[in-house]
Amino acid sequence: MLSLCSIASGSSGNCIYISSDSTHILVDAGISAKRIEEGLCALGVLPDTISAILITHEHTDHVQGLAVFGKKYEI
Repeated sequence: MLSLCSIASGSSGNCIYISSDSTHILVDAGISAKRIEEGLCALGVLPDTISAILITHEHTDHVQGLAVFGKKYEI
């Protein structure tokens, strides 16, 4: 089953969670790592289950939390 949920969307930051039964992906990480973690937890998703992060482009509202979140969870 495919699932898609917006964690954040707008000029202050973008982060979308997409999952299937075996894969969990973030599209953009434009909010803080803490806000990404909080958003995932609100969805019942453990942050360390994220398989990959797809960045659509390099504007701050799409990459703000990428370095911290990626390093913390070795993505």
